[in-house]
Amino acid sequence: MRRRGFTLVELLIVMVIIGILMTFILKAAMGGIRRAEEKATIALIAKLEQAMTDRWDALTTYQADPTPAHYSLAAIYNGSNPRIESTQRAQVIAQYDYLRSQVPDVFLVNSGSTTYPINFAGAGFGENSDFGYQLPFGNATAVTSGGSGNPGPGTGVHGAAYEIAAGIYKQLGYGPKGYDGSDNDRDGLVDEMGEGGMTSAEVYAKLGRHQHKTARAEMLYAILVEGAGPYGSSFDKDDFTSKEVQDTDGDGLLEFVDAWGEPLQFYRWPILYRSDLQKGFPDVAKLTLDLAASRTPGPYTSAYETREQNPLDPNQTLLAPAWWGGTFNSAYPAKAASGGLSGAAITFMEQFGPCLLDPCALNSAAASNSSFWDRSTTTTTGYYTRRAYYSRFLILSGGPDKNPGTAQLGVNYKGIDDRSTINIPGGTAAYSNRDGSGGGVGLSIANLLLESQGGHVDLNRNSLGKLTIWGAGGRNDTNSQLEDYGLDDITSQNLQATGGALQ
Repeated sequence: MRRRGFTLVELLIVMVIIGILMTFILKAAMGGIRRAEEKATIALIAKLEQAMTDRWDALTTYQADPTPAHYSLAAIYNGSNPRIESTQRAQVIAQYDYLRSQVPDVFLVNSGSTTYPINFAGAGFGENSDFGYQLPFGNATAVTSGGSGNPGPGTGVHGAAYEIAAGIYKQLGYGPKGYDGSDNDRDGLVDEMGEGGMTSAEVYAKLGRHQHKTARAEMLYAILVEGAGPYGSSFDKDDFTSKEVQDTDGDGLLEFVDAWGEPLQFYRWPILYRSDLQKGFPDVAKLTLDLAASRTPGPYTSAYETREQNPLDPNQTLLAPAWWGGTFNSAYPAKAASGGLSGAAITFMEQFGPCLLDPCALNSAAASNSSFWDRSTTTTTGYYTRRAYYSRFLILSGGPDKNPGTAQLGVNYKGIDDRSTINIPGGTAAYSNRDGSGGGVGLSIANLLLESQGGHVDLNRNSLGKLTIWGAGGRNDTNSQLEDYGLDDITSQNLQATGGALQ
């Protein structure tokens, strides 16, 4: 019996079925690819996290010796009275100074310099020349009274120890004398451009292609793979594939990249990053709960909730009211008090980055013992704005959307998000009411230190770290935007992605 052919309707049905099956197959294939990418990125971050943990543990067991400059910053100056010394606080400051030199997390191209083309987020002190940037802190001012000439070369310059900066210099093409940690030409400067045998034109021809978003990944690579000195390197170049290490901006510096080809982000003290490990800056959900409960928004939910402690300052010497506040410690010679904060506390934040203030408290006209770190109930002293942070280093991938949830300098966040509404505490805001403060923030040492706090927060802040959270234009919706970007982030503090924790 002769079989009849398919009718047009039957053919259409078959084609629809085939199309549905193909959709399922493609979706499953894409899901498999996505999960493989996530797993590859998780594996890379886990590998780097373990190496950095080992290094950090070794570094924190070393006790740095305070210098006269550390003692000077740690002391209390009350008018014409003799200064009150604090050996314990000087030790804490010396430890911060040492750790920031051994684990710089970012850098800035020092355009135009003929000595040091890279600044590792180091702020100058005491002198405007390179000598004022030598480490440890205040090295240029530590010359004995009546002395002449330049101070000793110290242990590092522009925010990094010489042996750590060597990991960058080698990749730029410096010769061995440019990264050996010695003052070969006896001019008081160690490993400057001239000792490396390179001209400014040669160095800046490479660095002219540098993109800021790669700096943190390049710094992490320089520390763990190219590191010199007593701690050396944790890995060999051959320990990574060409998909894990690339030079995406063509500046001659290699960086760790995720499975989507984007550089990882590395933060040494991400005090404002919020995760299961640290309070950081409260997210939309926490702020919404606070508003619903008629609480002043902040990182805590009650006066009885355990407050974080800074592991580098367990006795809270940096928050002692007599030193932290500008009322009693009113005569620190290097900087005047401002906003209720002593000049010494301001200097500490300008030099090392970690904030001694709670941005939520700064935006509040009243103290709140339920939601602020400080349990004060009065505004007369201003101490309620102080805060200690627990933080752990952070290695982060922006995930499949390629947008990290942590704020980056130079990015105009309002310009890359045109959603009609955006979540804010207690509701949503229309695009027409966007506050407009998400514009790109320029590169500078002060701004790098803000960026290094690793928060889902807008970098448009004043000098004391105050955030625009509420006001005439509503809450700063750039914060909400960054939270959305962070939903698919893969980080060393959770090692998970859109598919959930890796089982």
